[in-house]
Amino acid sequence: MFAEDLKYLWVLLFILFAFVPVTLNALRRRKENPPPMAKNDRKLYRLWRSDPEAYERQYGEMDRQYLKAQEEKRK
Repeated sequence: MFAEDLKYLWVLLFILFAFVPVTLNALRRRKENPPPMAKNDRKLYRLWRSDPEAYERQYGEMDRQYLKAQEEKRK
């Protein structure tokens, strides 16, 4: 009986070890608010996450133009 309970404990620990970090990372990413171009492009998202200043230098003007166009489109 004790050996069987120990197996269940190991399985539970394995499941926790495997899925808790993934779940926490997904919850953190959900709270982020990336710029419009970075939302749709994985490469730009990675650049934005690793170096926001470099992203702003390279794509900041395009993001502002995109937001302006979307705002005009809504009117």
